[in-house]
Amino acid sequence: MNKKLFLSIAAALLCAWTAFSQDYGLTLRSLLVLSNGDKPYGNFDYTGSAVPWFSAPLGTQGDLYLSGGISAVYSDSEWKAVPEVYRFEASYRFGSGMSLEAGRLSYRDPLNMVMNGLFDGIAFNAGLGNTRLSAGAFYTGLLYKKTAYITMSPGDYDDYSDQDVYFASRRLVFSLAWEIPDLFDTEGILNLGLTGQFDLNDPEDLLPADEIDGGVKIHSQYASAKFTLPFLNYFNAELKALLGITEETGLDPGLCFAFSGGAAWLPPGALNDRLSLNAALSSGARGSTARAFLSINTIGQGKVLRPKLSGLALVEGAYNARLHQSLSAEVSAAYFFRTDTHTYGDSELDKTSLSPLLGGEVYGSLNWAPVSDISFILGGGAFFPQLGKSFATDASLRWRVSLETTLSF
Repeated sequence: MNKKLFLSIAAALLCAWTAFSQDYGLTLRSLLVLSNGDKPYGNFDYTGSAVPWFSAPLGTQGDLYLSGGISAVYSDSEWKAVPEVYRFEASYRFGSGMSLEAGRLSYRDPLNMVMNGLFDGIAFNAGLGNTRLSAGAFYTGLLYKKTAYITMSPGDYDDYSDQDVYFASRRLVFSLAWEIPDLFDTEGILNLGLTGQFDLNDPEDLLPADEIDGGVKIHSQYASAKFTLPFLNYFNAELKALLGITEETGLDPGLCFAFSGGAAWLPPGALNDRLSLNAALSSGARGSTARAFLSINTIGQGKVLRPKLSGLALVEGAYNARLHQSLSAEVSAAYFFRTDTHTYGDSELDKTSLSPLLGGEVYGSLNWAPVSDISFILGGGAFFPQLGKSFATDASLRWRVSLETTLSF
């Protein structure tokens, strides 16, 4: 072999090895949960994941990031090994302030009320003056159902419970968002968005529409707006509003809505603490045209009860502080309401109760990160159905304790 060619190849391989040695690693995650749910005895659930990852530049303006792994899951008194592809994307930055991403991406709608998680598809961002436009198109049918948690129809719930089904519900999702900063010459930021999904599940895989718990396809579209405004140096306020249209098999199109608002205070001082108060409200089913709000994938509310927002409202206050350079703490309290009497389901509900009062919960957590590559989050709390009037009088107190560990190499 030509000596110059040999040296060139050796130098290229050495440079590649040097670059690779800086751009790959392994993340170990574990989540241990003790809870009782709606059962008087405790449940033990554990998920341990090994996630190797790799990243590399694609020229001077692009990046590649690949991650996947396998999880050991213990639930319902049995172990299960679950392989999964995580974030898996290629991105490219254009010189004019535009960027394009493709693959399995982390994405959420502007309000974080409709979709949040990993989705397969493409996302585009562009600067328009001092504003920013973003758009995305995604497919959900190749995601793992237990982490995507797309359960919009009775057929989705059936597949979610079926041990032989791995993939999530097949849906085509789109999102368009426009961010306008410095609105009206203030520090306020306005976000406008359009989000929607179309049910691509094969009708032959569904039960006939006249059978209970099956045969239902659901399409939905949402228009949303969010306004955030910092004021008086240490305060921040946020308002969100969403109006949606749902199309369900055998029914006329219906309307749904959701609202959210809150304020946070960040007082000066060494604690770097934050006090916040937030409230959220979603529509329940009322008559033939008013439908319960339905998100594309479940975004849990609260810390112990953790229901999706459909047919519910809640008020939540939280306080968090950095107690030490490596230790922070948070305490929160929330109260839940029903906006109709049948969307939210629970085995211990009083079937004769029409009360909107569900109950309240308290929760606390500690986050310890002794170094940047190691973190531990210990949390625990309880939900008290006796503080409401919707559950049966003998409904049990709900409790949940969790320990989450992350190690990066």
